[in-house]
Amino acid sequence: MSETKYVFFFSPHQDDELLNLGAAMCRDIDAGREVFCVLCTDGGASGARRLIGDGETCEWHGDRHDYPMDRAAFSAARDGEFTASCRFMGLQPDHILIPADRAPDGQLTAEHAEKLMRDAIKGFPAEQVTLKTLAEVKWQQQNPDHTAVARAALQLRAENACAAVEEYLETILFPAPEGTDILETLTPDAAQKERLQSAAAQYGRWEPKNGFYAVGRHSVWDEFDEFRKEQFSRLMIRR
Repeated sequence: MSETKYVFFFSPHQDDELLNLGAAMCRDIDAGREVFCVLCTDGGASGARRLIGDGETCEWHGDRHDYPMDRAAFSAARDGEFTASCRFMGLQPDHILIPADRAPDGQLTAEHAEKLMRDAIKGFPAEQVTLKTLAEVKWQQQNPDHTAVARAALQLRAENACAAVEEYLETILFPAPEGTDILETLTPDAAQKERLQSAAAQYGRWEPKNGFYAVGRHSVWDEFDEFRKEQFSRLMIRR
């Protein structure tokens, strides 16, 4: 694990910061490092937008979901879940970063991700900065936004724009193929698990009057169900 002072997590979408990086984030916060989380896309392409606004009955809630939203409103709802998740994990409000020039969901390129990273770490001493992202995988098709953040971080490391990069395997891809180099499985302690479970609950909040539509739960319900069973982050590669 990196011992640098400043740690920047780059989440491709609202929920990656928790489902894939949450245990690592909690550990860094508790170790006294200054932790930031940067959201790289607007999350607007999720199919949950249709589920919440199509007027059909939701098996989960047993009620009609007739809350149509345009893309901007839907992204704002997702941002609310993301921000609440980060807060429950222990991030300071001004360390939760949603750039104005983030990419549309599904359209993040490595070049765009590089710019977001450079903007986030500008002014911080490179030798004291670690970037943390999802790992690029090559044994199956990966969400292109996930690939983009992985490649961008490694490019910054190659330029010595940061001291280290740590890459984490997506939970949905575990167990990994034989031969995958898992250096460490980060297992949260009891207090961290409680924070992670509280963060996960933010993605299941059904409070339409307050702007919470359980988007995460509607979008990747299976991943959240698995997350409730275990809250690991799996470090693949350290550079």
